[in-house]
Amino acid sequence: MLSPRSLLNVFLAASLGSIALTGISSVAAKAEIEIEVSLKERYLWLKDSGTVIKRYPIAIGAPETPTIPGVYSILKKVQDPTYYSKSHHKVFPAGPNDPVGVRFMPYLKAASDGKVYAVHGTAWPRWVHLRAAASLGCIRMLNSDVIEVFNQVEVGTPVVIR
Repeated sequence: MLSPRSLLNVFLAASLGSIALTGISSVAAKAEIEIEVSLKERYLWLKDSGTVIKRYPIAIGAPETPTIPGVYSILKKVQDPTYYSKSHHKVFPAGPNDPVGVRFMPYLKAASDGKVYAVHGTAWPRWVHLRAAASLGCIRMLNSDVIEVFNQVEVGTPVVIR
């Protein structure tokens, strides 16, 4: 993007009949990575500037604990998360048997009850293969897939759930 001064220089040069390109540096366009989720189709698309890079199957929230549609952004990236089950009062160490899998990317912390919604892996790949509505509201991915997505997004990446 040109600075206001560079824009003024281009405008002045163009109005005089020639374009002087001094002081203007070319800047490569930055990728616009975005996550889009279809609750109906139960797929997650990783997009770059609107173009689909890859499509991944997902499991979504069960009817009693639905995934909430909306526009969010990645709040944090956690590699090898440790999960604490409040209902079972149990700690699950990081690894493929952890209910949240090997990567955890929260995108919403509900103001009402503090519940965290995230894109994450799973210890139950069958849910993802079936594209089931079985989670507590999070978006579950195969561990291999969530690693791919994790490696391509940053904190602040948009998450659009429709």
